[in-house]
Amino acid sequence: MKILIIYAHPNTIGHCSTILKEVQTNLDSKNIEYELIDLYKIKYDPILHENEHYTAGNFHITKQNKEIQEKIKQTDKFIFIYPVWWNTMPAVLKGFFDRILTPHFAYYFKGRIPIKLLKGKKALVFITLSSPNILSYFFMGDRARKIIKKEILGFCGIKSKVYKIGNATNLTEKQIKKIKTTVKKGLNYIYS
Repeated sequence: MKILIIYAHPNTIGHCSTILKEVQTNLDSKNIEYELIDLYKIKYDPILHENEHYTAGNFHITKQNKEIQEKIKQTDKFIFIYPVWWNTMPAVLKGFFDRILTPHFAYYFKGRIPIKLLKGKKALVFITLSSPNILSYFFMGDRARKIIKKEILGFCGIKSKVYKIGNATNLTEKQIKKIKTTVKKGLNYIYS
């Protein structure tokens, strides 16, 4: 089964692009099939338009988003790579979740109880932070990890493991080595 990689970072050299390259190199070396959705490269529209606003009774889903939903249905494993900005994901990825993880696709409510429709799937998440990991954990409550793990993927039934690369301001040899180690460790989770 193919792995779906969702990448949300501008086309610049840095920590996220190094993580992506390392993930691709590892998957290629094991002949594991994957598909990359680079949200910036495809110029993904993150805006939830009026005709898509499902809580107002509108349920239009664009052709592009239906195609992505179909890929999600057909895949059991995902890898997300993105930076943390303002203690959360880039707007393009938040908009992606708003427009893709729709009711009756990712979840529905039975009375007031949410029913998770994407159970049996797992995700590996790589996030980069300019601050040290300890700062994000103790002073910010590890919010960036909780948002993706529990409030988005977990809400839909997707189990996930989040790896943080802190101090991601200058891409040094030490950081590259850390990325290689972290990617290898993370991929062991997705392979299992």
